[in-house]
Amino acid sequence: MSKIKKAGTDQQQFWQMAIETWQSSGLSIRQFCKQEGLSEPSFYSWRKRLTPIQPSDVSKEQIQPESFIQVSMPEAESGCLELAFTSGHTLRIPSDVDSTFLAGVLSALKQVELC
Repeated sequence: MSKIKKAGTDQQQFWQMAIETWQSSGLSIRQFCKQEGLSEPSFYSWRKRLTPIQPSDVSKEQIQPESFIQVSMPEAESGCLELAFTSGHTLRIPSDVDSTFLAGVLSALKQVELC
């Protein structure tokens, strides 16, 4: 039983050293494992075991408010009617426009021969 425990300790020390070497190597995990002849899944497993998340690490992982870019969304338009004239002008008429007002606008446009 002591041999199993010792083997586990040796393995733990090996992987701890491998992880530290990787951190200073500047290589990706995939590149490092390939270069060193290590199993990538084993590397990830040991890295997870040997670097438990500390409460202070959790706050570092949280996204800081300054990480976001504030954007403003255009206000949603209610349905509207859009008239495109041959002159290139566009008239947008909100769906809640008073029908008497709309009749007056269309009448004025007809008088100047725009519609």
